[in-house]
Amino acid sequence: MLTAVKLGAFAAKEWKWIIGGATIFFALVIIGITGMSTEEQQTTPSNFGSQQLSEAVLAYETPIKEELKKYGLEDLTPVVLGIMQQESGGTLSRDVMQASESLGLPPNTIQDPMYSIQVGVKHFASVYKQGTDKGLDIKAVVQSYNFGSGYLNYVESNGKVHTQEVAKAFSAYQMSLHPGVYTCGGDTSNFRYPYCYGDWSYVDKVFQYVSGGSEGSGAAQAATGSPLGQEKYEKMYNAVLQFEGYPYTWGGATPATSFDCSGLTSWAFRQIGYNLPRTAQLQYNATKRVKKEDLKPGDLIFFKTASYNNVTHVGIYVGNNKMYDANNGGVGFSDLNNYWSPKIVGYGRVS
Repeated sequence: MLTAVKLGAFAAKEWKWIIGGATIFFALVIIGITGMSTEEQQTTPSNFGSQQLSEAVLAYETPIKEELKKYGLEDLTPVVLGIMQQESGGTLSRDVMQASESLGLPPNTIQDPMYSIQVGVKHFASVYKQGTDKGLDIKAVVQSYNFGSGYLNYVESNGKVHTQEVAKAFSAYQMSLHPGVYTCGGDTSNFRYPYCYGDWSYVDKVFQYVSGGSEGSGAAQAATGSPLGQEKYEKMYNAVLQFEGYPYTWGGATPATSFDCSGLTSWAFRQIGYNLPRTAQLQYNATKRVKKEDLKPGDLIFFKTASYNNVTHVGIYVGNNKMYDANNGGVGFSDLNNYWSPKIVGYGRVS
């Protein structure tokens, strides 16, 4: 869906589309004849961010964003709101971030909501920095808000990727170090013996409150370890993000025409000094193969969605099992589950 700002921009440019319609149509016919673009896409809705933030939590959006600005992390406001929702259940105590324990105090010791936000955001910023320094993604960071920063060291030593199984193993390890200390309290339906240290399903619970768009603008940028280098990756990411909601245009390769899938990726990489071939198949041929477990933000994901080529679609991986691409639903974030997953033919790294 186009935002009001983008709708206004399109309205202002509408005359250009009308006047230039015949020209664009002719150009696309020529492209079709020459085989410039061979993408065929579909899109499916994502259930990511399926739960709504409560009004009580949303009331703190501005102070959270202002506090995050102190650490240069304001883009992660949706993620921290998700943490607050999970910590509070949407009906807030005065320790709105449940931050007392990060100071070594008993739960709900803090009784000033603004101080709770200050302490909670400071704790989040601390684990975020530690996690990004280790090349870990936002999921490991969010889980460490619940588990503590020791979890980051554990993930680094156990494959560098957060999963529920890794979180369960860490929980069991902590219990073995402190026998008899931890009990399965709280919402016992979410715990299995001996996994009673913290909440190993914390990440999934938090991200059910983070919308697809917000996840892309915040958590995707937070995913670190890009082979492009963080500065180049963020420059490219921010360049393409401005076109979220633009229509899919077969043969399109510039902001003036909007984009098809390989038009978007080739344009995106040109912004940081890389010249990719024009079609998805040629981009697949030109990139270095990487394994799924080694996939990093800024890598490309290739798909077979039609019979006429081995590769007919491409998207930019942005972390958290999502890509940014141009498909029949327009330009934006796509979940790699459901429709897309079985159509993946490989992963490519631009070098």
